[in-house]
Order: sequence, then structure tokens, then C-alpha cells
Amino acid sequence: MRTVYFDCASGASGDMILGALVDAGANREAIHEALEALDLPGWTLSFDETRRGPQRALRANITTEPSPTHRHLADIRLILANAALDERIARVATRVFERVAAAEAKVHGTSIEEVHFHEVGALDAIVDVVGCAAALVSLGPDRVLVSAIDVGTGTVSTSHGLLAVPGPAVGELISGFTVLQRGEGELLTPTGAAFLAEVATSSPHLPPMKLHTTGYGAGKREGSPLPNVLRVLVGDVSEETDSDHLLLETNIDDMTPEMIPFAIERLLESGAQDAWSFPITMKKGRPGIALSVLCERKALGRVLDVLYAETTTLGVRIGTTGKDELVRSFETVTVEGFEVAIKIGYRKGHEVTASPEFEDAAKVARITGLPLKEVYRLALQAREEI
Repeated sequence: MRTVYFDCASGASGDMILGALVDAGANREAIHEALEALDLPGWTLSFDETRRGPQRALRANITTEPSPTHRHLADIRLILANAALDERIARVATRVFERVAAAEAKVHGTSIEEVHFHEVGALDAIVDVVGCAAALVSLGPDRVLVSAIDVGTGTVSTSHGLLAVPGPAVGELISGFTVLQRGEGELLTPTGAAFLAEVATSSPHLPPMKLHTTGYGAGKREGSPLPNVLRVLVGDVSEETDSDHLLLETNIDDMTPEMIPFAIERLLESGAQDAWSFPITMKKGRPGIALSVLCERKALGRVLDVLYAETTTLGVRIGTTGKDELVRSFETVTVEGFEVAIKIGYRKGHEVTASPEFEDAAKVARITGLPLKEVYRLALQAREEI
């Protein structure tokens, strides 16, 4: 499984991401073709080798002509829709700006249509986002992962005034990701946060992989204790080493079935990724229950503790198993005034599934009296209208 891993030990920004992807082997010609397709004058893009402390890195230099333009989401959608872009590039770029709009709207208590993009809607940000999308697509990953992200410390000056790091919009964008604070100033920009949130899944630890290339993208900061560099690793992760999953199985014929759901609940709380049961016929024709659990090796001890405490089993079969996962991201929509998260799955850069989170939808159904299937329909409809 071809995997791109973003190592954000010194934060991330659009130009850092672009420089690192190109340094890791992204197609420069494909990037320039995508940017030319925007039909927006007044920009240039070049790359040059530089150093940040002892670290060599590639710097993406984006220059634009001064412009007072403050775009709305509709303006950027129109620019991207009218451009002759590869569908995958257009989708990623559009969704990045939609994420920024949704975060800004939530933070400032307005609608996404009313959000002024300010710095993020400027021409250099559009070049950043489309360039990064084209670079990533050219690498053709099956999956994109991101490490714990260093967001920085202190304050940052924005069009809304002085804000604590990470800014409120950045905090919204990286909800669900592993973050840390060190270094000085803002290390994770809104553009960087939105792009990573759109394309990557949080993975604080680098999975075992056959490494092919490593790229380093330089940020603007110099003189900091940790080089202001974003590292990208591109390689293949095999099913055997991908996530080191275990499948635990046991057959039970002397336990009341009403206790099984409680045992499954406890197993999931202990770190199991999934647990399920089904009826079976055991020796001597006895009716029984097969209980299966999927977990990572590091959770094995906790899972076994629960199995032996909550069931009557005297033994558990344990085997290794491969697991393939779609790249996932989450979006939030509003149904009848309540937030509902939607989980989206991607394969090779294409969206293949989208589903509302059950607990959120069930909560709305209980409160409003709407049928659950109607809440699902309204949530997906609201997503299409964003």
C-alpha cells in the first residue's frame, strides 16, 4: 500500500507541504500545469535548495502581485470549477477551502457563505493549495498519514487581531488529530491545517514501511532550536506490517446471551477496534455463541483481561490478520439545528463512501422525533449543499 507520511515535528504550512512533496518526487510539470489551468495572472512559483540550521530542504517560493481582493467561498469554488483541473485535484482543493470556511464560520458565528477568506483567500494561498493537491495526486498514494503536529506557542497576528496559538480556526481544523506545543510562534498555518485535515489520517507513529523517498520542505523561520522543516516519507506498507492487528475468537456455551452486549461494550472501551458475536452449534449439538474481537497487538493485554472478566471462556484463539483501511476525514453539518458528523472514506484520492455518525444522528432523531433514516438523508443533503 503506497503511503505518504507527513512528519510535522516543526509544524506545517502550504509552502512547506509543497516543497516537501516536490522534494519527495512529486511531478513539477504536473504542478505547473494545474496552476496554469487556474487562469489567474500575477503569480510565480519556483523551488530552490536551502538550509534550516543543519538541515537541507527545498523551499517553495510563491510570489504574487499585490491585490486587495478578499474572496468568499463562492468565488474560490467558481475559480476551481472553471479551471481545467484533474477531478482529484479540484476536489481536494475545493474541500480544503470548504474546511477553512466551515471553521471560520463556526468560530465567528456566521455562515460559510459570509466568510471573508482574507489571507487564506489570497492568490498565494490558492496557488499553495492547488499546488499541494497536484503534487500529492502526482505521487498516487493509497493512503496519507500525518504524525503528531507541532502547532507552536505564543500568539499570532491575524486580520481578526492578536490570537493565542493555535488560532481558533486552526483548532477547529485539526480536531481529532494528535497535537503538541513547542517552538515559538505559529508553526501550523490555517492552509497547512486544512490541507492535512482533508487528505490525511492521524498516525502519531510511523508505520513499518519499505521507504522509497524522503522529502524536506523548508518553512520561513530561521534560527529556531528545531529546524523549521516538514518531512515527507513515501513508501510501501504491507498488509502484514501495516497495523499489526490480532483477531481473537472464543466459543461460549455456558453464558446467558444477555451478557454478551455488555461484554462487547467493555471490549470496545478497553481498546478493541471491533467486536461482534453470532450464534453457533457446538459439540453435542449445544447452542453457543462465537465472540470475535479485532485489536492492535498493543491492546492485547487489556482485551484479554476483559474477555476473561466478562465472559465464561477458559481460552481464546489468537491469530494475526491484515487490515486495509480507507483514508478518512470528517465533516460536520447541521440538521434541525444540531450538529451531525459525517465520515468520508477515500481510495486513491477518490471519495467512495460517506455516512453520518450514528450517535449524532440518533441524538437528533430522539430530540426532534424525526425517523433516523430521515436524519441520515437530511445530513447527506446538507453536506451536498455546502
